[in-house]
Amino acid sequence: MSVFDISSEGIVTPVGNVHEGVYFLLKSSRFQKDIVANWHDIKTSDRTVNEVWPGLMLVNIPVKRRRRVGERFSEHALVIVMIGEDLLHCDEIQAVSDEYEIESRNILATLEPSMFVAKGEAARLATMLIWMQEDITEVDRRLNELQSMSLELSESYEELSLLYKLSANMRVNKEPADFLQNACSELQQVLGVRWLAIQLIDNDPRLEDLSGQLVTAGEYDHKIQCIQEIGKYLMLRMCDEEHSVVYEDTAILDVPLIHKLAKTLLIVPIRFEGKQLGILYGGEKQEGTHINTIDVKLCDSLVNSMSIFLGNMMLYEDAQAMFFGTLHALTNAIDAKDSYTHGHSERVALMSRNLAEAAGLDSHTVERTYIAGLLHDVGKIGVPESVLCKPGRLTPSEFDQIKMHPEIGARILQDIRQMNDLIPGVLCHHERWDGLGYPNNLAGDQIPLMGRVIGLADAFDAMSSNRTYRRALDLNQVLDEIIRCKGKQFDPELADIFVNLDFKPFFDLINKHQEHQKIAS
Repeated sequence: MSVFDISSEGIVTPVGNVHEGVYFLLKSSRFQKDIVANWHDIKTSDRTVNEVWPGLMLVNIPVKRRRRVGERFSEHALVIVMIGEDLLHCDEIQAVSDEYEIESRNILATLEPSMFVAKGEAARLATMLIWMQEDITEVDRRLNELQSMSLELSESYEELSLLYKLSANMRVNKEPADFLQNACSELQQVLGVRWLAIQLIDNDPRLEDLSGQLVTAGEYDHKIQCIQEIGKYLMLRMCDEEHSVVYEDTAILDVPLIHKLAKTLLIVPIRFEGKQLGILYGGEKQEGTHINTIDVKLCDSLVNSMSIFLGNMMLYEDAQAMFFGTLHALTNAIDAKDSYTHGHSERVALMSRNLAEAAGLDSHTVERTYIAGLLHDVGKIGVPESVLCKPGRLTPSEFDQIKMHPEIGARILQDIRQMNDLIPGVLCHHERWDGLGYPNNLAGDQIPLMGRVIGLADAFDAMSSNRTYRRALDLNQVLDEIIRCKGKQFDPELADIFVNLDFKPFFDLINKHQEHQKIAS
């Protein structure tokens, strides 16, 4: 058995290795004429086996083929040729021998007896071969589906991998600039573009240091200012656009130099709650490929995550601003009970933060120490104003009332879960290193570190401010007193660090508070 491709014009083409004697018969003009004459029957017959000549049987394999020949299509059939013994005695053999002017016995000599198939056996073999072909076609189809699925999985993996990397960095305490740079660099590599950029708006204060920033990745031939100017122009153009846009020819944008920077350009708007935050844009796919729908889908997914990150960051800034605004309003209300201590809590918070930073504490602890410094005197709400504002020195009884404010402050904060870690600073800021402080006479390392830091900052502000019973000491006098009292009132290590701080921000704050008092009066 041999396999041939046969056209409706009778043209025969062998497929793979075929028997030379069979091909000799099939390429004859007599066979070609008979194929043309019987093409319709061969293609439409319900029979499994079509006998063209006696003993020359064709099994039509169900593979559809149409090819353009000139201005029309030519039909093709893939067939298996079977030879029966009747072929040895049919008249067609004589016609072929006359065409080639050779003896018919020489033609027959090319056919091997082992090739002959009985007619009854031919139908069974044909059915089996057709089933095999159908199985092969189905296997090919499934292989193609598998390859297509593998490609989709590969692309999805890249997308998921990228989004996973980004989501791992989408924490509120993550540096936003680092997040955007990582996102831009990762996406530029996954997309395979020569360069990629993120341009943010410059008119929203909640973006803080990111306002108007440009983040880039990849290689480009122009100055960074050129990329930024293009980004600002594209942002104006895309201000109301909510969907990604691909420009196959940047010349239509009418943007100076953009055609030299990129011939093709992808632009993805970055939006949060309907408001534009910026755009992601990039171009020039490497390896001669084009920006396709898969690239756009990946960018949309990334920008969606980026928008959520930036939006959450802005909401966090809003929440932080409201939180600190509330704290400042509360502490100002407390300080206002005594005109001599106006701005005291804010100054204590400032110096507590500066001392905590200089002592090498982590950024989270530094920030929490600052907040505890703001709230360290919140317990004075429970102390009568007649005692707080009394001119001159206090009586022992009055001083006992003042000494209650750390415990009152701790009780106020104890039911606020988010402020539980601030309680040691509020409760212990009047404890002394030598154990003679209040309310619990703690000594040395028994005093929580936050309490020691705030206690030193509180004493510094008290000595540096005017009080009803004395004038403020100058800076050198205050620092000398701190050194004199280290190991007694103050943690000696913190005292040595404190006297070397920069005090300009403190005195700037005093001047600001004094100006506010003048305006208020």
